[in-house]
Amino acid sequence: MQSTGLPPRRAFRQPVIFHVRQKGASLICSKCGEEHLLEEMELTFRRPDDVAKLSTEERSRLLQENNDLCVIEGKRFFIRGLLPLPVELREHPYCIGLWVEVPQSSFERIYDLWDSDEQLNEPPFDARIANEIPTSNGSLGLKAELRLTGPTTRPDVFLKPSAHQLYVEQARGIDAHRASEYIALIA
Repeated sequence: MQSTGLPPRRAFRQPVIFHVRQKGASLICSKCGEEHLLEEMELTFRRPDDVAKLSTEERSRLLQENNDLCVIEGKRFFIRGLLPLPVELREHPYCIGLWVEVPQSSFERIYDLWDSDEQLNEPPFDARIANEIPTSNGSLGLKAELRLTGPTTRPDVFLKPSAHQLYVEQARGIDAHRASEYIALIA
């Protein structure tokens, strides 16, 4: 990747995107070569949908990006985050790694706080979901809040109240079967 002027990639709690081949109840990661249990996988989007639609030539001309931040033509601003879904009978939520679009002023503030512990004191930022989740039709563009969680973790994304299925799942939680439907999108 060319120099973007964006901060360097950080280590996060969210696993890398897996390109996998199935092997029983586990998957082999093409990045690390390790075997991972299928139920531990989480759906992750590599880029915002509008970025994924760009050609290679358009991306090289219009885009500044790293694994966590993305800017299209200096006009549209995206942050990668985690949308936690509580899972019945599980200690930890199932997190969907997705992108949100934020206003330029929010992006600049987040950028300024990127490596600072002070970000924990920052109020949430208005955002919109920038990925269409295949099992949650209409998720692209949902209103959300982006909450910074610290310089070594990805921000959390919480949907604003609506009748959308994804909001209901985040507010009420999901069962193991629903989590497996998200996992099936990876395998």
